[in-house]
Amino acid sequence: MAKPLKILIVEDQFVEANHLRLMLKKAGHSVVGMARSVSDAKYYIAQERPELVLLDIFLSGKETGIDLAEILKNDNIPFIYLSANSNEDVLNKAKLTHPYGFLVKPFREKDLLITIEIAEYHQEHGIESSIRKELLFQKQLKTIVAKNGTWDDRVLTIVKSLQSLISFDLVMAVFYMDNKLSSRVLGYARTGLHEYQKIGIEELQNITALKESEINELRDKSNVETEATFYNEEDFIKICNKTPIKKMIAKSMNMKSNLMLPVPLSISENGGLYLSFFSRQSSNYSKNHLTLCERLQEPLIYAIENLISHDKKLDQKNNVSVYSNASKNTKITGFESIVGKSPALLKLFDHILQVAPADTTVLITGESGTGKESIAHSIQQLSTRKEQPFVKINCSALPPSLIESELFGHEKGAFTGATERRIGKFEQAHNGTLFLDEIGDMPLEMQAKLLRAIQEKEIERVGGNLPIKVNVRIIAATNCNLEKEVADGRFRLDLYYRLNVFPIQLPPLRERKEDVGLLARHFIAVYSAKTGKNVTEISESALKSLLSYQWPGNIRELENLIERSVLLAKTDTIEHIPLPAFDEIKISNSSNEWYFKTIQENEREHIINVLEKCNGRIRGAGGASEILGLPPTTLASRMQKLGIKRSHS
Repeated sequence: MAKPLKILIVEDQFVEANHLRLMLKKAGHSVVGMARSVSDAKYYIAQERPELVLLDIFLSGKETGIDLAEILKNDNIPFIYLSANSNEDVLNKAKLTHPYGFLVKPFREKDLLITIEIAEYHQEHGIESSIRKELLFQKQLKTIVAKNGTWDDRVLTIVKSLQSLISFDLVMAVFYMDNKLSSRVLGYARTGLHEYQKIGIEELQNITALKESEINELRDKSNVETEATFYNEEDFIKICNKTPIKKMIAKSMNMKSNLMLPVPLSISENGGLYLSFFSRQSSNYSKNHLTLCERLQEPLIYAIENLISHDKKLDQKNNVSVYSNASKNTKITGFESIVGKSPALLKLFDHILQVAPADTTVLITGESGTGKESIAHSIQQLSTRKEQPFVKINCSALPPSLIESELFGHEKGAFTGATERRIGKFEQAHNGTLFLDEIGDMPLEMQAKLLRAIQEKEIERVGGNLPIKVNVRIIAATNCNLEKEVADGRFRLDLYYRLNVFPIQLPPLRERKEDVGLLARHFIAVYSAKTGKNVTEISESALKSLLSYQWPGNIRELENLIERSVLLAKTDTIEHIPLPAFDEIKISNSSNEWYFKTIQENEREHIINVLEKCNGRIRGAGGASEILGLPPTTLASRMQKLGIKRSHS
């Protein structure tokens, strides 16, 4: 059970708020207030500083719970949403504020207490993780000071160490001494997991097509913030209009938000190092980053001042050396099966590195074909359990009658055909990792048994009566929208929050187009070796066609197309990619030309129409599999092959 907490209820319906108060009081929690509006809630927050807020989305007054959530997020107060509305758009907007849980009305006491327990887990582990990372950063700074190297080398090492604390795509280091701006331009753009490209004056000239004198003029016209501050969205646009050098960087490198971290130096009057972090995401920074900057200032001041004392020759003549390894490819153990360097993928890598060493439960979400199993395998390889079993089970590939036996095993004679004892996946994964693929397709009756196994850390074999303790880390994956599944009653809320401790959202291939060329060349090399053909390259026109395609089947579809293209290639270069015909059909349709659909296209359209009639439901009475006369597993396989997702319904 969760420890007693000070909880604020923000709910405009008194009966429901009082019902929550009674349940919380019974569980040992203290309720510091019941607010009916955002303004009332602000008063209680200022007076009581609650440890958790239960927050209704729709409240009395102009402001909604989502408006209050932004304030709570910036004040680092955990909150759980309450709502009777199952509208998917509302759920998605609420999800963007990063709540610690979501309760759908009417509330059950068990759901409430489990969600609070998980929220507490999120908060505690989040703080612990931050402390660990900051301590590691301080340790790395001491190592940097002790090592020899050029100024550029040292700044790069500091930048690399900061990446785990502050997410960025570009950082510029601005150096002042005695109120004078250094003539040196130094920055680093992130190009890979541990890869950085130096951005000096020459690189800026190439990127912006400006002369050195023009860049220096923009710098001279720009003021540098002497206090930690951040700019997102409209604020970033405004500061760019006031600061010419930021505007140049934003325009030429597609940056959309900025965080300033000043490092004032006592060895120089009115001087210091100013780190300017940029991100391609429009809302990458928050008030939490400002408090982080305050904590980082002291160790950074110590490190920079010691570096300067070791290297007093700071003029350009003695600091022109380029860090030659900055853009070198570095093999990172654990990510061998993942190809790409897009900003979306690099952020994903950061999340994996953060969660892998812990035993935290991970929920991987994303469209079919985005590589969820590869991500799960990377987490396992980077964890302390990497030498232990990694056991996989596809929850959609087994009929409901077999899932329990597969997960928990069975005793001899437990049912007809059970001629011997069988060890289930949980026992096989003892001390290791269990990967539950397509968890969204698990039948409701099995969800309750899975939840018990995760909570109690013990199982019972089918036909057995003795509990068996298991030490298993859970990684689950799904291409379903589990929030919608919960709202529609197809997935247990308590299980969802047990699995959703550390969510990882995989971007679809159409949102990481920068990786298409890298992936294509990777698959060319793989299938050239497999088939014994000497295909080594892809033509510019073929690559352009890949970049313009929307990839409904994601990486798996790209891999299949490249395999086919390698087989069809007549030279060492792929000149044409056989993209699916149904994308071209849409174009033909608009011009009213006659055409004949292929059998595959007709089958795809028919399945989508049936899914629409069934509201996306595959199993059970009246489900798509029953109407089509196909086993659910066969239908799921057919949908995967045809690039059909439940979102089509």
